[in-house]
Amino acid sequence: MIIESIHLTDFRNYRRLDLDVGPSVNIFYGFNAQGKTNIIEAVNVCSCLSSHRTSKDRDMISFGEKGFEIKIDLLDPEDNYKTDLSVSYLLEKTEKNPSSVPKRILKQDSLQISKVASYLGICNTVIFAPEDLNLIKGAPSVRRKFLNLIISKTSPSYFDLLNRYNRLIGQKNACLKSFRGGRPDDDKMDFWDYPLADISAEIILYRYRYSLLLSKYASKHHLNISGEKEDLKISYSTIQGSVELINAFLKENASLDSFIDGSAQKAIYVPIKAMLSEHLLSKFRATRQNDSERGITGTGIHKDDLDITLNGLPMKNFSSQGQQRSAALSLKLSELYMIREFCRTSPILLLDDVFSELDVNRRVSLISGMVNAQIFITCTEREYIEKELGSLVNGTSLPRYFHVENGNVTPE
Repeated sequence: MIIESIHLTDFRNYRRLDLDVGPSVNIFYGFNAQGKTNIIEAVNVCSCLSSHRTSKDRDMISFGEKGFEIKIDLLDPEDNYKTDLSVSYLLEKTEKNPSSVPKRILKQDSLQISKVASYLGICNTVIFAPEDLNLIKGAPSVRRKFLNLIISKTSPSYFDLLNRYNRLIGQKNACLKSFRGGRPDDDKMDFWDYPLADISAEIILYRYRYSLLLSKYASKHHLNISGEKEDLKISYSTIQGSVELINAFLKENASLDSFIDGSAQKAIYVPIKAMLSEHLLSKFRATRQNDSERGITGTGIHKDDLDITLNGLPMKNFSSQGQQRSAALSLKLSELYMIREFCRTSPILLLDDVFSELDVNRRVSLISGMVNAQIFITCTEREYIEKELGSLVNGTSLPRYFHVENGNVTPE
């Protein structure tokens, strides 16, 4: 898919924007705080329902307004198929939002889509931004979000699992609060813990497989960026004993490789999921009294993390900012590669002021992954980016330039 046009209503500093874009490289340049990043953010929100700047939809509404709408018109060049996607967020009860609570509305070709899983994957984007450093030095929630997005883009049904898990955790926590300070009722807690263990087992299998793939690809990218001087490894951290149980089963059945590449048969997944579910249930039961005293679930996949090491040392504590930038770039390039591999199509690339943050080797690595993709770039200087992208756009469609000033976008 490529984007043909972008339409924004009451999004950030854009009361209204209707913009035709090119099939190759689109460059938005101008001074800082003029609205360049808002365009990149809007495309990412409309494609994968995620912002790299905020977790709250209401933060993206224009000041004083009651909601926003983003719409992108899409074309599949291979079969000339056209479609459009839109995402709206409404704060109050309106004709479009009959309920009295804030609501996000998803549509394809003006028809409402009720399930997020049916929306994700129609148009995939990969965003590179200065905030990517948080993948290395930020909180575990940043890395969980990153892993969840990769899985959701390539396996949309995974998003439904996350929603079901979050609902169950909320309901279980409400139940725990009713026992706060006392002895929890085992029958009532089993009512929540049985399905929670089952869903958690499925999510862990997804996350473990994708973390192994991520480590494999990121390690290769990092070796290239570092001149084969640094060994980057990523390991999945979840409920104690879970990864060891999975590994033991897969090795006993000689199925580790097929598990990683996705070719493992159902006969492998059914027993391993059952074993993992039993293991998780025992963990939930073991912490039940403590959870009751605190009124919240302390053990669960909502605390999962990715442990990132460089030459055997944890990067969060033993790495320079340059090494962190390289590792973050390696992770994002791996995301790009995995989406291409799984979806058999190149995602749209969004580059938010990243060239000025990277040295020559990192810029070369980034540009090498950008060939044959539609690209949106923000920068402050047109001349600088023209020089950097000379080799990329040579022989392809000419890049389109847009000057952005105070929320006004002028094609050139």
